[in-house]
Amino acid sequence: MMKVTLISTSTFPSDQGLRTLSACLEREGHEVLMIFLPLVEDYTRKYSESELNEISEKTKESHLVGIGSMESTTGRAKQLIDLFQKKGVPVLWGGPHATFFPEKCFEICDMIVVGEAEDAIIEIANKMEKNQDLSKVLNLWLRKNGKEYKNPVRAPANNLDVLAHPDYEIEDQWILEKGNLVPFREEHLSGMIFFQTERGCPQACSYCTNNILRALYKGKGDLLRTHSVDYVIEEFKRLKNKFPSIKVFDIRDETITVRKLDWLREFSK
Repeated sequence: MMKVTLISTSTFPSDQGLRTLSACLEREGHEVLMIFLPLVEDYTRKYSESELNEISEKTKESHLVGIGSMESTTGRAKQLIDLFQKKGVPVLWGGPHATFFPEKCFEICDMIVVGEAEDAIIEIANKMEKNQDLSKVLNLWLRKNGKEYKNPVRAPANNLDVLAHPDYEIEDQWILEKGNLVPFREEHLSGMIFFQTERGCPQACSYCTNNILRALYKGKGDLLRTHSVDYVIEEFKRLKNKFPSIKVFDIRDETITVRKLDWLREFSK
């Protein structure tokens, strides 16, 4: 069993992507510690020395640390990467920024995961547990022993329903609050959960990151994939029952109406 820490630098601690990675790892038998490090949306604000020390102490037993970031929180992610790499702890940097600008991120971090990471992070954890070679893991860019490996992405999951439900077992999660790590509480969700019912977009507009994704996954399958209505309704019910204070599910789909009309009719009922 690997002890994996997943750290979110997002300004809001919903983070469906990182929570899904956690659930997928736990389904494979690994132990996951989740830490949410939201700060104000003044992105010049970085983590203080005392905050970094507390993060270091909380993660001292970790075999692998995964860090997710947007472009806007890259400065904060770099603080964490430097913290763990100096300690000799393997760090895996993923998320939108690592996917859209892998060359820039690879200058900072010795391991980055490009694209959708559920299968990749499971393979990485399983291989690390057995002390096996990582140099051919798809989606992984790796620097080791003076050599660099930049592997292509694997085909994205065709059926999103096979992915583990996002990890909202908050009893084992921590969040940065007023300069200290505290146990995650329902109130930290602020009555709202961000949720994507689909992934991808049928367009490839030149000004949009979907243009990058289209090129990245060319020939790998359809990028536009939708959870079944049953999955979405089940997840909304599960989370509402678990967190009675939730008043809003903020559906973050890029193109919510670009799907089969039967899906929309069934969902609207």
